Amino acid sequence: MRNIITIIVATAALTAGCSSSGDAAVVEATNSSAVTTATEPATVAAPSTAAETVDAEAVLAELTAAGLPITDSAAVTETNDANNLIGRPGQYTSKVAFADSRVGTPIDQAAPGNEAGGSIEVFADDSDAQARSDYIQQTLKSLGPIAGTEYHYLSGPVLVRVTGELVPSAAADYESAVAGLS
Repeated sequence: MRNIITIIVATAALTAGCSSSGDAAVVEATNSSAVTTATEPATVAAPSTAAETVDAEAVLAELTAAGLPITDSAAVTETNDANNLIGRPGQYTSKVAFADSRVGTPIDQAAPGNEAGGSIEVFADDSDAQARSDYIQQTLKSLGPIAGTEYHYLSGPVLVRVTGELVPSAAADYESAVAGLS
């Protein structure tokens, strides 16, 4: 029962955490009854220019090429986006969920989320990516430890969300890779 409540609250947080602004904290829904919330500022790389176009699949390829232990992925579409945000004004234009071998959880292809490793969300501009990160972090912080944790790394219009299931030193691998995105 406690696991179901944790999942429901985390799902509500993710669904509610879908647009505006906030503070640096973090997400993660787990099957354990002890879930922690960490406060980490989102790491920001150099801003992008309007002429640049990028999609989540291309970013995933760069992260994989950087040597991250990404074992599987699933594109988020209009039909499987649990947040119903893809393509909406001010929201992500593309998204892909990925599995990290250190987490050991498979991707749910029908409803891809962050629990297996993380996700990559790409926005029309840098400010929308920052607003999404801030809002999610503020929501998680307000919900407290039951909502779990997640690391956020920004590079222009790209938000890479990494599950808090990874220890900080493992998550730092994503921070380095995101900082090196082209």
